[in-house]
Parts: sequence; structure tokens; C-alpha cells
Amino acid sequence: MNNPNRNVFFSIIVPVYNVEDYLEQCIDSILCQTYTNFEIIMVNDGSTDSSLKICSLYEKKDPRNIIINKENGGLSDARNVGLLRAEGDYIIFTDSDDYWEGNIVLEELNNLIKESYPDLILHEESRFFSKNNVKCKYNQQYINNKKGDFKKEAEQLVYYDLFAACAWDKIVRRAILIENELFFPLGRKSEDMEWCSRLINHINTFAIYPKSFYIYRQGRLGSITLQVSENHVMDVYEMVKHGLNNIKYNESSLDKALKNYWASIYVILLKDFYILSSSNRKAIWNDLVSWKHLLKEGRNIKLDKVMKFYNFVPFMMLPAFLYIYRIFNVLQKRYKTLN
Repeated sequence: MNNPNRNVFFSIIVPVYNVEDYLEQCIDSILCQTYTNFEIIMVNDGSTDSSLKICSLYEKKDPRNIIINKENGGLSDARNVGLLRAEGDYIIFTDSDDYWEGNIVLEELNNLIKESYPDLILHEESRFFSKNNVKCKYNQQYINNKKGDFKKEAEQLVYYDLFAACAWDKIVRRAILIENELFFPLGRKSEDMEWCSRLINHINTFAIYPKSFYIYRQGRLGSITLQVSENHVMDVYEMVKHGLNNIKYNESSLDKALKNYWASIYVILLKDFYILSSSNRKAIWNDLVSWKHLLKEGRNIKLDKVMKFYNFVPFMMLPAFLYIYRIFNVLQKRYKTLN
């Protein structure tokens, strides 16, 4: 598709599940774009509220809106179904309780892509706590090369959390996802972690979109990001274990980036350790200890913050310390949503 005279066609995949209070804002923020060469694939994943009705109204209003109505199968299944239906040159995943800011996002993305047709475009988010409290993430200011050879820059992108474990901050050439069968794992929570780790191996070129247009809603009741269960934590453990076992450790830049990527997620696992039952804590403890070599400065900026405390806290105490921090962080987020 490397034709500078041809405009890019975008497929925007929006999984929908019981988001009647947020769905219109999400879809409207996409439909208002000045660039019109796109489709919105709304995958209704068995909603029990009025979400399907809202989707139907949007489908009647604009032929670019497409509904796929299916039984509840979870976020991974909804994204996979949308991906298989998509016809765009590039795929954009947008969660239905989030929204975009600005009406020239797709126009600027089209211009950026036509410069070099990268495999991957990364963008950063603004975190929405309330109308009066929106925090913009802007780590790209620390990156010198904002486009080019992904394999050469992967370590820096992982370190500054620009290549992070989520799908909605990445715009990917559809051919890469389909040809390499990069679908989301079914039956798991935090499925983005595994998906991103597989994606890393198939990206050759990248670019960074300079604006923070994606508004990521924080603290919403019913959001899966607030519902961390024992099964959720064990899923993360299995993904970390599998991911570390698959690293070649040949000291290539890409393998170092993958190791650093899983190191940042290892910290999440330590933070959630005390959500587990005592039997599961015992079952995974030896692996956690064997992976403590991942606790090293220079892997990821979030891990660097942990290292400031780990220098003074024995490893045995680190999960408890991080768990206390986790509780504080959740309470802080909920407080921010009230202001």
C-alpha cells in the first residue's frame, strides 16, 4: 500500500459491553473527525444494558458504523471478531468507555503514515479522573528518534513506557496482525500483555504520533482494570513465566527489550501477590524469587521507581510493600474521580 497518493483506510475496533453511559461520547469523538476514510466496528459482546440499542442507532445514522452482535465472550474475543471483520490498512483499538480528543487525529495520522508507512504507530494517553483532572502522559519528550527502525529503538521505547502492555495505544498495519495470527488470547485477563509481547517480534518500523488524543477513563465502576481477582493475578503469572521462557537471551536489542518488558510486568505481579490465596502464593513463590534478577535499574521508568525502595527493602518484604502502595494508589484514583 506504499502509494503516496492513496489515503489510508482505518478500521477502528470498539468492543462494547454494558457502557451505556459512555458509548455515545466514544463514538461521537471518532465520527467528528475531519478525515472520513474509516470504519467503526462496534462489537457488542452480549451487553445487558442499552448499549446494543445505542449501537443500532449509530449504524442507522452512518454507514461507516458496523455492528457485530455476539454472545458474551470477553474483551479478547470481541477484539478478535472485530479484527477478522476489519478491512482497513491500519487497525485502531478503542475501548468503549474511553474517547478521543480533537477532530483532526485521523487526518494527522494519515499524513504521518504516508511519510513512511510504518508497521506500528505509538501514541500516548491522557488519564481522565474527572472533568477537572485529566493527566497527560508525555514520555516521548525523552525519545530522540521518533520514527525509524523499531528493533534499534525498542529498548528505549520499552524503558520510557511508550511500548507498554496495552492495545489501544498502538496503531498497527492490519496485514501484520492477520498474516502472523496476532489475535488476543481467550479466557485470560490482562490479555494485552501477551499480545504486545508477541507483536514486538513482528515490527520492523515505527513512528510516534506526537499528540495525546486518547482519553483513558480512570476509576469507572465496573471497569475490568479495577477488578483484579485471584484468577487475574494467576493469568499474569502464567504470561510472565511463558514470556521469560521464550526469550532467546542472545543479547540482541530486541531480546533485551523483551526482557525489560516482562520485568516491568513482573513488578505488577509482585504488587498483586497478596491478592492470592496462601496456597497460590506458595505455588509461585519460588519462581518469583528466581526472577528477582529482573529487578534492575534501566529496564523501565516504573521499575526504576521500585528500585529506589528495593535498595533498602529485602526481597521478602517487597511484595508487602508494593501491595500497600497498590491499595494507596487505588484509593487515590477513586479520590481523584470525585474532584
